[in-house]
Amino acid sequence: MQIADWQVHLSVRGRPRQMRRHASFIRQHLIGGAMGLAGGVLFAVVTGSIDLFAVGAFALLGATALPGLFLRATGQLAASYALSSTFFAILVGWLCLWTGGVDSPAIFWLAIVPMEAALSANRRSAITAAAISSIVFSCLVWMSLASSLPPAHLPGIDPFLTRMVSIVAAIVYACALAMRTQEAYQRAEDAADSEEARYRMVADNASDLITRHSIDGTVLFATPASRRLLNVSPDKLIGSRLSDVAGSTYAEAITDAFTNALRQGGEATVEFAVSNADGTTRYLETRLRATGTAVDISLIAVTRDITDRQEAHVVMEEARDMAESASRTKSAFLRSMSHELRTPLNSIIGFAQVIRDQSFGPIGNGRYSDYADMIGDSGKTLLRIVTDVLRMSEIEAGNVEMDVEETRLLPIADGAVRTLEPQARHGRVVVINHVSDDLPLALADARAAGQAVNGILANAIQYSALGESIEIEAGSDELSVWLEIKDNGPGIPAHEIDRLMRPFERTGGSLEGRPSGAGVGLAIAKALTELQRGGFSIRSQEGEGTTVRLAFPRARMATRRSA
Repeated sequence: MQIADWQVHLSVRGRPRQMRRHASFIRQHLIGGAMGLAGGVLFAVVTGSIDLFAVGAFALLGATALPGLFLRATGQLAASYALSSTFFAILVGWLCLWTGGVDSPAIFWLAIVPMEAALSANRRSAITAAAISSIVFSCLVWMSLASSLPPAHLPGIDPFLTRMVSIVAAIVYACALAMRTQEAYQRAEDAADSEEARYRMVADNASDLITRHSIDGTVLFATPASRRLLNVSPDKLIGSRLSDVAGSTYAEAITDAFTNALRQGGEATVEFAVSNADGTTRYLETRLRATGTAVDISLIAVTRDITDRQEAHVVMEEARDMAESASRTKSAFLRSMSHELRTPLNSIIGFAQVIRDQSFGPIGNGRYSDYADMIGDSGKTLLRIVTDVLRMSEIEAGNVEMDVEETRLLPIADGAVRTLEPQARHGRVVVINHVSDDLPLALADARAAGQAVNGILANAIQYSALGESIEIEAGSDELSVWLEIKDNGPGIPAHEIDRLMRPFERTGGSLEGRPSGAGVGLAIAKALTELQRGGFSIRSQEGEGTTVRLAFPRARMATRRSA
């Protein structure tokens, strides 16, 4: 029969077995209470009168509905059984009180009270019921000895027949209780067997090995996964220890894990390896948990195969070592390239300068002078590219040290303008420096800040058309001091700004359309600024030019630190 949720308490909803027990108890007591009340009404109608004995008897019969209502309201089955036993014992005592006391035919029903309470499967309920029956019996004995019993309500009825009927009824009721007890016991056994079968099915088919151990590590139970993981059948594993299977290499680690699990009362984990039949190695992980009571404690272990994870870890370690080796090789290569390229470049530039200056007399053909200029310019360009690449490499490797101190930004801006004046003159670009002498001091590394400003100004000159101007402005607030370099060049699309601040990214869709350089100018300037705890930002729109801001912390006191 389907049990609706409203028929039982909220605490047992969704638990079918508990719902059936609660619903059965509630149903029986509500029906019994209704029958008691209906019997009282019928008795009054038939006899035309009702005395105190009948009122009490039928009231107690009707009160048997109260334990059912109590269970539905609270969900406390044991307490409900105790309440039911109390009403039952009082009812029997009331009947005995009016039918002869300890000589009453109903006196045998007091022995039935604890039997009914035993159906709750709660020892306290059964003890409570037995105590109530004893109290009621003691009261009847005392009243019988004191001759204070009310008049008997069995006139004209053979006492022997009444006693026999009462005894037979008690036996029948006791048999019914015994059958209900056996039925409950059978249901519990069936449920336990079903639960055990489910657990056994899960354990037998689990890929992980589940074992139970005594406090000294001896295996008391093992699932069939031991064949696959440990190359040992479950029956042979029982009676041995995991340390015996793993070997002496891991014996101490496994023993320590068992000790820690027992000592801390929580979980412990240990990893070990076993050899397969084909000579390969299998890596395993065992998680231990102590369970049970202080008197009967054991350990449950779950062992799983972590060979794939271990191999992946080894691969990652090897990959990391290779990456570190590659990084070291890259650094060594760049250092070598610095020496190998700078030396001939300096020679190219030097010889070109000698030819252009005609240091050893005039050149017969004027083209030699032009060629010398091109040699010099090309050498300088190549030298600048190599220098930028090496600088970017140093930054990425974390080998750049900052000497941050109170610094004036005007000399940095003036220095950048002077350094790049030949490039600006060659491109017919005007650089206007608006930085004032009263600008607050900044906390910066003057050399690194100069490199950042030079790189941004060089970019601005390179992307400016003939006759355009570039402005250098400055400002400050309570926290920072900044320089802004504004040009009127082609601008940068908004979606390209983040990309261009990464190393080796350049504008232009083709090789011919791209400007010369390694594409690290913005990245170097950004990195150098941020290494000084500064801020770097770009504002740009296509066709409207670009503004780059380099912000540095504002100095508040004479402070010198390394970043």
